[in-house]
Amino acid sequence: MSFVDRQYPDIVRDLLTNLTQGISGETHRVTYDPQERPVRVPDIVLKRRPVKRVSVVRGFIAGATPADPPVPFTFGLNDYELVPDSKDPEDLSTIRFLGFGKKPATDTDVQVNYYPRTTPPGPITDLNVGSVARTLMEAVSKEMAILYAQLNLAYDSAFLETATSSSLDRVVALLGCKRFRAGRPVGTVTFQRRGGAVGEITIPAGTPITDTSDKVRYETVETRLMRAGETNAEIAVRGATENTPPVDSNVLTVIQRAIAGLDTVTNERPTARATEDESDTELRARAREALASSDKGTVGALRNGLLQLPEVRDVQIQEMPNGLPNEVAINVSLAQGVTAPGDDLPAAVLARIEELRPAGIRVIRGKAGTTDLAAKVQLTLAGSQIAQSDLTTLRKQVKDTLASEIGKRGVGGRVRLKPLIAALLKDERIVDATLVIGAKGTPGSGEDFDPPPGAAVQLDSSNITFNPETFDQPLPAGQTIAVEVNADVTVSLQTGVTLDQARTLITNKLKAFFGALSADTSIDSDLVLNALRDDANYAVDPLKLQVTLTAAQQFARIGQGGASFRVLAAHRFDVKSVEVKS
Repeated sequence: MSFVDRQYPDIVRDLLTNLTQGISGETHRVTYDPQERPVRVPDIVLKRRPVKRVSVVRGFIAGATPADPPVPFTFGLNDYELVPDSKDPEDLSTIRFLGFGKKPATDTDVQVNYYPRTTPPGPITDLNVGSVARTLMEAVSKEMAILYAQLNLAYDSAFLETATSSSLDRVVALLGCKRFRAGRPVGTVTFQRRGGAVGEITIPAGTPITDTSDKVRYETVETRLMRAGETNAEIAVRGATENTPPVDSNVLTVIQRAIAGLDTVTNERPTARATEDESDTELRARAREALASSDKGTVGALRNGLLQLPEVRDVQIQEMPNGLPNEVAINVSLAQGVTAPGDDLPAAVLARIEELRPAGIRVIRGKAGTTDLAAKVQLTLAGSQIAQSDLTTLRKQVKDTLASEIGKRGVGGRVRLKPLIAALLKDERIVDATLVIGAKGTPGSGEDFDPPPGAAVQLDSSNITFNPETFDQPLPAGQTIAVEVNADVTVSLQTGVTLDQARTLITNKLKAFFGALSADTSIDSDLVLNALRDDANYAVDPLKLQVTLTAAQQFARIGQGGASFRVLAAHRFDVKSVEVKS
């Protein structure tokens, strides 16, 4: 049984109808084929014939779309007509809906208030507003309307979709959920669709988002549908634990639970601690995900329940691994940094498996092995040259991208090279790339890598090496690039050495140093200081040393703790000016 919310005007109308000896709320079921043309709604024949007059006809009309629920509606004389009986023209007992008017939705109830012709005169003759009878009926109706509202509130408080505030807290407590209080870090992340992916993509609430080292974990707080044609989706996230720290922008870049069709994720703005408790909408979204794992004893419940744990990166479940119907094998890949004694799983994971496993089923559990990978990268860059500082930054981005993409692979998941190369080519500076991947310590190959069964893969940035970069527009043979050198040096002179003598010595050393540089040399302040060292005549102040290198498309200022400069084969250095101070 469900409570039906009756509004005050409906209650007053029905009470006044009953008070005046009328029939209120006579219900008739309407069923017909809405696809038929023309649509034919069956006539409604009232029960208490003969009928003198009909006062109200109310029911439901179809929603805006077939998926929408029917909408309450009061029908008027533009929607129906009263058809008299063929033998008694004054008997208006048949209601016929007009072809051009509103029609009740199929398989819904129509309620009619009417007065039979045989109704005896009632003792109440004055029902005008302000009369004694009308005032009493309105007072009773108000109290009844309040009771209906209270009953509906109590009824709605028992359901996840309609409960609010403390009532919702009690409902979700059945699933082991608890409202997050103010203080947890919150923010938003933006998911990007993978190139070429089509159709709709569902991003469920509770999807874990982490940094590249998996030390900071956030979770989406709502389920979002990325519709076909949409390239990105911005979703609110919240710290996975109370101790999760706020992070700067572009830190959350790893989707720990692989979702087909998604490519990258990032937080474009820093996160901050929430000043308010978790909203009802966010709590409902989390509860729905928890409900998926509360259906214990199924493969889906085991998988969803384990993936909700921050210790778990991926799960592989196999039914009847030995051909026996009472066994299930579970391989759990732990998140980076999570450890457990020996080959066993963390206590939280073991407890969740015991909680969700089917009764009478033997669970063969184990920790998924981990295969450490090594990668060698050959980049082809746009143009003919790149500054050393930019190359250093580019290589770091390549390492982060590869480590992140490899981290998305599940247990036993093949590492495919083409998607990895496609992820690298999103940087406009990279026009082509060659990638060789293999298990750490073994020769890699230029083919996809299949890990051992039941094992997950991981790639640490320290295991990524680079071959010298090439350019898609290399300089013609014999063409050179002039690099202008301007130096500002502060020295402490030895006894008997003049400033002009020191300037001459330093100028000659700089010319000799830059004239002997080979390709791929990285020029930094330490290399320049070693070249200028002359303890017998002066001592260079390393904090005040500045050497400026200027080429057509490059500029670098060499100094203590500053940038470096990568020498290309086409570079030719010209020492233009040397300023020496003591």
